[in-house]
Amino acid sequence: MRTILREDESGVSEVIGTILILAMTVVLFSVIIVWVSAIPTPAAQARTDIQSVMNPIYNPPGVEIGVNITLTHQGGEAMQPVPTIIYVTSQRGTNPPKTDIVILHKFNGFLATPSGLLDGTDSVWDIGERWAYKSTGATGLRSSDQITIIIVDNLKSIILWTGPMNAPAGTRPPVFVDKWTDGILATEEIDPVQATQGFYIFAKVTDPDNDLNVNSVYVTITAWYGSGTSCAAPQPMNDNGVSPDRIAGDKIFSFGANACTKPPFPALSWAGSIILLNATDLKGHQTTTRLVLDVAAPLTGGGGNGGTIPSQLWQYIGYVQIRTGEVWVSNLTAPYNSPSTYQPYRVTRAQLNGNGGALFHYKMVNHGNTTIFIDGWSEAFFQNTQSASGAVAFIVAPCSTAIAANAGGVAPYPGTALNINDFQYAHTGLPAGCSVTSPIAVFDINTFNQDTGGTPYVMLTYAKTPFSTGSANVWGSATFFMSILVSGMAGPANYTYPQLTGTGPNPNSCGGLGPAYNPLNHLNDPIVACRTSWYAQVIPFIGMVVY
Repeated sequence: MRTILREDESGVSEVIGTILILAMTVVLFSVIIVWVSAIPTPAAQARTDIQSVMNPIYNPPGVEIGVNITLTHQGGEAMQPVPTIIYVTSQRGTNPPKTDIVILHKFNGFLATPSGLLDGTDSVWDIGERWAYKSTGATGLRSSDQITIIIVDNLKSIILWTGPMNAPAGTRPPVFVDKWTDGILATEEIDPVQATQGFYIFAKVTDPDNDLNVNSVYVTITAWYGSGTSCAAPQPMNDNGVSPDRIAGDKIFSFGANACTKPPFPALSWAGSIILLNATDLKGHQTTTRLVLDVAAPLTGGGGNGGTIPSQLWQYIGYVQIRTGEVWVSNLTAPYNSPSTYQPYRVTRAQLNGNGGALFHYKMVNHGNTTIFIDGWSEAFFQNTQSASGAVAFIVAPCSTAIAANAGGVAPYPGTALNINDFQYAHTGLPAGCSVTSPIAVFDINTFNQDTGGTPYVMLTYAKTPFSTGSANVWGSATFFMSILVSGMAGPANYTYPQLTGTGPNPNSCGGLGPAYNPLNHLNDPIVACRTSWYAQVIPFIGMVVY
């Protein structure tokens, strides 16, 4: 019997296939394991539960002066002092947001803004412990501000907690949502306040607790301080629908159309003054705020409208101006108040040279906001239009209305040629032998109507040299341009002559006021608002024909 042996490989492919599949599986899982192990392990997330309370701080009169914020740790991990940073962000109205950055620490009441942990023995913020933040003062936080607190773990770069701060109901004061002034009530627009044209004051007031005392909204116009009138006191504002208020109960309170705001007020000098506002709720919580009064030069005026000149011109041409048509000439052999006068526009040589010579009179008014004291260099200059020559007439002091000018009716100016800086004309003292009882050569101001100006003063000129009575000019036939130099000193802003001599209010508490006031002593006054300055102004005036 023959046995035939054959090779049978039918089972080999199945074994190899199984081995290959197993190898592929091992390789694939190895790659996945290596890839997964390369992924960093995520940091553990911190969970923090915070309870926040914000209470307004009031002074004894009931005015809010700040806030006290308290955060209580109620759950989650303890916060460490080094990486834990607390951001206190606040925004008042439309002002840019401000952020105070505080690192976690124990409470320190001596900081500019006291803050820190109130509880515990260390600087770690554990569960049940409180963190406080107290902000007071003029620049401190108020409960009406939008305040948000964010707690950050700087090491883990994560926010642990964030939340807005709101005061509990019943503790919040009134809120001034808006405040403004209006120059014209009849228009819907907010018009600029113009000098001497009257104005109105408005404030929108709300109360988050709905307990505003509607009879407690007051306005104080500080420009009236020192006036001795009732306008210097707080004035009630109304939301009753009676003019100037438009709609009753719309929470917009109004003030105006009364003796404190009607024409001829406000004065141009009121620009930059402060208006104070306050409101109180039924629990006595009070809120105060302020706005700056902006007063523009009046848009009306000019020679064809009441004879005034728009006050916006004064900043370009100086304060002192000659009144229209009020320049004239008298002779030295007559008293300076003589009714026998003539105009200088077209005169003869005989008129100017006869009767002792010509005494020129210039009636001028101060349209500025500083009293002007003129000195002996003040003069009238006559420029010959046909040559380089000219004539000068220096100021002289009025002395007696009953004596001829060249016989003692006028005196050297300011009366003491050896002491030219005495400025004795600035007070009630008189040059020797003079009987004039009014202040000599003081251009006073009108704080209520700058366009109208102060009391007119007549400046007299004829002397050929300063601080003397000299001799009069001898005039020949010529055509002249006449200019006037006002030289002297300017007093502090918004002070009238009576105020400087101690017979009126003293709003800036200036020292050295009284009958002996001398502006020379106040050039470097320690109170800036009381300082004086040297003053000089040239006024091109008229042409004069002498024939």
